[in-house]
Amino acid sequence: MNGKLGSLHVGRLQVGGILDYSLDLLLTDYSKDTATFYKLARWKLTAQSYWLFDIPDKMIIRLYSDSGQGYWEGVGHITSIPLKLLDTLIHEPIELVGEGILEGKE
Repeated sequence: MNGKLGSLHVGRLQVGGILDYSLDLLLTDYSKDTATFYKLARWKLTAQSYWLFDIPDKMIIRLYSDSGQGYWEGVGHITSIPLKLLDTLIHEPIELVGEGILEGKE
């Protein structure tokens, strides 16, 4: 999945944002009876640009749809080393990894 805009939050406080992202989902499979089921194990997000007001350990990540209707939300953390420049748009890639559910909201 690809998108244009995302935001990073700690509680209700926005601590940053991302632009031009791509999302990769990692699934695990398990068998029950004769059927195979898939479950979201984790997800990896790569954005081409970002800005930060703070660098927390864990954050809520919101990925907005291009249609403007709803967003995806999950908890994750930054896995790449971000520049320590705060309050400015940085045109370098950033990588975030989430664990568990990436929930659709309206």
